[in-house]
Amino acid sequence: MSTQATKVKRKRRAATNAIREIKREQGRTHTIIPVAPFNRLTQEIAQEYRTDMRFKSDAHKALHMGAEAYLVEVFQGANKVAIHSGRETVQPKDVQLALDLMNNQ
Repeated sequence: MSTQATKVKRKRRAATNAIREIKREQGRTHTIIPVAPFNRLTQEIAQEYRTDMRFKSDAHKALHMGAEAYLVEVFQGANKVAIHSGRETVQPKDVQLALDLMNNQ
């Protein structure tokens, strides 16, 4: 009869998986927002201004990249506000304050 040593599973801290996921996403260069829903949203918003408006694919890409860059900037500011408040979790009030601070600059 052979005896096998049982591997003891170590319990990880709650934030370990989140940090790993953040690092993985930071290393990627693809867009986070799905392309097709974003394109539909831009078309829907454009219809409110002109009914016959059309976009080239490069225009969609530029809008997509610009929107994502803006959202990343907002959430980075909101994260700094949350850390300043002694929290790790971003709350809606943090996003609102970050937007207010961005608009005042």
